[in-house]
Amino acid sequence: MEIKPFTGKTIKCIEYDGKPAVDLTSLGIGPERYFEMYRWLVFTRAVDDRGYILVRQGRAGFYAQTAGQEASQVGSALPLQPQDWMYGDHRSQGSQLVKGLSTAEWFAHILGKSLDPTAGRSMPGHIGRNSLHIVPPSSTVGNQITEAVGTAMAQRIKKTDEVTICYFGDGATSEGDFHVGMNFAAVYGSPCILFCQNNQYAISVRLEEQTHTKTIAEKAHAYGMDGYLVDGNDVLAVYAVTKHCVDRARRGDGPALIEAYTYRYGPHSSADDDTRYRPKGELEMWRRERDPVTRFRNFLESQKLWDADKEAELLAEIKAQVAAAMEEAEKSPVPEPLSVFDHVYEKLTPHLEWERKELAAEMAAGAQG
Repeated sequence: MEIKPFTGKTIKCIEYDGKPAVDLTSLGIGPERYFEMYRWLVFTRAVDDRGYILVRQGRAGFYAQTAGQEASQVGSALPLQPQDWMYGDHRSQGSQLVKGLSTAEWFAHILGKSLDPTAGRSMPGHIGRNSLHIVPPSSTVGNQITEAVGTAMAQRIKKTDEVTICYFGDGATSEGDFHVGMNFAAVYGSPCILFCQNNQYAISVRLEEQTHTKTIAEKAHAYGMDGYLVDGNDVLAVYAVTKHCVDRARRGDGPALIEAYTYRYGPHSSADDDTRYRPKGELEMWRRERDPVTRFRNFLESQKLWDADKEAELLAEIKAQVAAAMEEAEKSPVPEPLSVFDHVYEKLTPHLEWERKELAAEMAAGAQG
């Protein structure tokens, strides 16, 4: 399979019905890798479903579902190495789990418990972990792009074998950070993969309402880097294109822009009513005809690698794993109020020292009264 930039059609490996679209032997992967991919697809959706339920139960205040975009996240994270850096957005949990974030940590983050690597300081969906090189996202749309490019510039200066991947939605391409980041990435030959999950809605704004280019990938032309348009619901295609770009970046051949054409099933977040802007029948069509999980299961079945018994066994295993992770997260205590001052700076400033003492005094008085 030859991977070329600026193709007129989306790059894909399997059809919507799961049948191979290209000679897959050129990918250099086999059944075990296929099983790993499928397990991550099913697992990501199970974790995502449970996270959204927490909001419906009133136990979490915010959630952004990744349902429908699992192939984009799983396929793009699998080619990464432990030393690589990941900058996500508020809808990157699938990639973060593949990178090594534990499910219990994710649930603890949604619940605001101490097991959360950010210790309950960030709003749900803004998790990170330094040891995994996962940088916490910000709610400011697109600002992680310039940060990721800066990290990649440092990687090149230090001559490391690391690369950086940065996730953002189609809405972020209308922000200045996208254009500044693209330019700096190309000029400095940064080992950066700029990964746009084009789920076709920047909250309620459709893609054609914010850009006149046919694709996002073609914007890479203006900055002198390669741009790839991939079927974001085809996990094999996303994996192949991302690995191609990661390998190039690691060799010192510069950055790339990947547009994964996909679709989100849920609203922009739990605070959004998507029925006000989606055309009738659109969501149902994507679920019925282009679902990334069903599509890859059909592929495995077409290759005589999967059956109903294996499916039932996998679902039972994942259900138990999610339940155990949820139990571990629930047992984690709520962070101590005074810990809010920790890690703001390396050392507390005099002003924060004063505020901390004031809060401690108020808490002590409240406990006595």
